[in-house]
This record gives sequence, structure tokens and C-alpha cells, in this order.
Amino acid sequence: MTGTGARTAAATTAALPPDPPVSLWRQRNFAALWSAHTVSQFGTQLGFFVLPVLALTTVGATPAQLGLVSAAETLPFLLVGLPAGALLDQWDRRRVMVVADAGRAVALGAVPLGYAFDLLSVPLLCAVAFVTGLFTVFFDIADQAFLPEVVGRRRIAGANSRLEFSRSAAELSGPGLAGLLLQWVTAPLVLLGDAVSYLVSALLLGAIRPPGPAAGTAVGTAAGTDPRPPAARERMRTRIAEGLRFVLRHRALRSLALATAVANLAGLGGALSALLPAFALRDLGLSPGRLGLALTLGNACALLGALFTARLVRLLGLGRLLLAARCLPGLGVLLLATAEPGRAVPTLAVAAGLIACGVTAYNIAQVSLRQAVTPAALQARMNASVRFVVWGTLPLGAAAGGLLGSVVGPRPALWAVAGVALLSVLPLLLSREIRTLRDFPEDSGN
Repeated sequence: MTGTGARTAAATTAALPPDPPVSLWRQRNFAALWSAHTVSQFGTQLGFFVLPVLALTTVGATPAQLGLVSAAETLPFLLVGLPAGALLDQWDRRRVMVVADAGRAVALGAVPLGYAFDLLSVPLLCAVAFVTGLFTVFFDIADQAFLPEVVGRRRIAGANSRLEFSRSAAELSGPGLAGLLLQWVTAPLVLLGDAVSYLVSALLLGAIRPPGPAAGTAVGTAAGTDPRPPAARERMRTRIAEGLRFVLRHRALRSLALATAVANLAGLGGALSALLPAFALRDLGLSPGRLGLALTLGNACALLGALFTARLVRLLGLGRLLLAARCLPGLGVLLLATAEPGRAVPTLAVAAGLIACGVTAYNIAQVSLRQAVTPAALQARMNASVRFVVWGTLPLGAAAGGLLGSVVGPRPALWAVAGVALLSVLPLLLSREIRTLRDFPEDSGN
């Protein structure tokens, strides 16, 4: 084709509308990633509910000891979070996720073995929690850095909404299912379900073949965003420092990290992980089944957060949604502190609903924003730096919450925790970059 004919064909092609994007559900790689995420989340919710019940009922742990178990699971983020991010910007992220899932399955398998040989103790639970948390560090950082590879940068928010919906569905049914199972079998055997879910997740992740860098190739280099040679020529501390500098110098990322860090001190992975089970099972006299029912009813609100976050962003603007969502968990803890035995289930259900809805909407918005503003070559290091800050407060919150609950009692400790949770909105409120955001930026500048 020559001359005018070629120009005419080109003009005709340019005038045609672009092909509609393929649905995320029809993308094989995302479908496998979503399936792995969903199976793993259901197993995780079983473990999240059963482990404290096991510590309180079978081992006889105090709130302070329960806080130590929770702290052990999140301590690895303080110890290896930053170097993990530097390594994961060079390693095959999918392969790391597969190994991490298998490692978590093996670690959790130690609990039923310990029970069978009468070796269950607080130190053993701490050790299992620590090893599980160590693998979780690598899995979670790789997971968030891997998603843009699978779906593309423009579809991050939609993909995160689907993944968050799965997490919310697991939170909705997990506690009720765990409470029901505990009526039939012992807690260590229920934890086998969590271990099996990690193995299934590893198999599904192994089936993913994303476009982009070949296995073992530095992700940033293969994507054409980082022309430097592999990390053998670059010192580890330099790469870690790059990730930290990027987060600390980016005003929106810095505000998000600080707000989330304060919230996590008080949240379900922090102080509440030690206070809520002890308060519900001992002070309010609930059975594991009734506690599971209350959390199941409340967690239904997490589905609302997952379903309507994108619409709320369009209606309110991204900044206002982040502010509102950050306040809801604090209000939920305030309500939780007022619970009495006669109305424990409805009070806990409403409190859990406020917490779940706020956390879900906030996580979808803030994770999507972080991914959208970060170049591909810095995704893992950004996630590691943010996780170092926001997850680093979890062991401190869990240990402090358990200690405070043992000293003054769970109810007074909950009032203090509610105050900390409400204060977490201040970094966002004081940040003009967050307050004025209307939508997610489409170009990270890479």
C-alpha cells in the first residue's frame, strides 16, 4: 500500500474507537491470582480467629501473653521488611509468593503436631507466629508489587477492589465458620484448614505466567524502567535508602504511612488482637461460637466497603473518602468498649461493622493510590518501606495492648485504644495533598 491509500488506511484506523478492555475476570493470570488470594484469605481468617481462642482456652494465656503471640507474628516486618523490599525488586515475585505460601503451611502444621505430643505452649505459639510472619513479610510485599505486572497500572483500583471483596467475604464468613468448627473439632485441627489453604494458594500462583520479565530477571530492568545492571553491582543499603527516600519525600505517601502506622497500633493486628478475644470470651462471657457470630454479622459491612469504594471516590473525592474511612474504626472501638453481657452480640456486631467498613474502604483507596504514584522499578521497595513503617507498629501495639489489658483490665484499655484510633486521621487531615485529591493519578512519572 502506498501514498494516499496508506494515509487513508492509517486515518481510518486512528478514527476507530479503541478495543474495549478485556474484563479482569477473563484474564487468566488475574483469575489465578484472585483465586489464590481468595483461598488463602479464607484460611487466614480461620487462623486469625482460632489462634487466640487456642491460646486462651487450651494454653490458658493471659492478655499479656496473647499480646506476645500477636507481636511475634508482626515482628518480622521490623526486622527484615526493608531488605525484603530491596531483594524483591530483583527477584521473581511470583516464585517468592509460592515459596512463602508453602512455608506458612509448614509452620502452621507445627501446631497440631504440638497438640498431639502435648507440647503446646505460649513459646511454641510465638515461634509459629514468628515463622509465619517472616514468610508473610515476603509474600505481602511481593503481592502488592506483583499486581501491577498482572493487570497493568490503569486497572489497579479495579483489581484491588476485587481482591478486597474476597478478603471482606472471608472476614464475613471466616469467624462464623471457625466458631462453628470449634464446636465439633479441636482448635489445632481447625488450623490445618489454614495450612491447606496456603498450599492450594501456592499451586494456583504457580500457574500464573504474567507478561514481562522472565523468571529471575530484575523487574525494573526488564520493564524498561531501570537501565542499571543487576543488584550485584549495587549495595543493598543503597537500594533500601532509595525506597525510604521515595516514601519519605513523597508527601502523600508519607501522610498515608504515618496515619496507617498510628491506626495499626490500635487495630486488629495491634492492641485489639490481644484485647478483643479476652474481653469477649472472659469479660462478656461469650462462647467462641457466639463471638464468631457477632464478628460475622459485623464483617458484612466490609462487603459494602469493597463494593462501593469506587463509587464513593467519584462522589466524595479520594481525599474525603480517606478521611472518613480512617475515622470509622475509632468509632467502632468506642462502641465496643460499651458492650455489656446482656447485649454483647449486637454491640460487637455493630462495632465490628464500623471497623470492617472503614478498614476495607481505606485499604482499597490507600493501596491503590500508593501503587498509582510509584514507578514500577520502586514498587517492591516502596511497599517494603511503607510496610516497615505501618506494620512496624503492630508488635508494639499488640504487646502494649496485652500489657495494658492485664494491668487495668480490657474495658479501660479499649477506651484508650479508641482514642489512639481516632487520632490516626490527623496526618491525613493536615496533608493538603490528601485533602484535595479527587481521583487516582494515571501516570506515576516513570
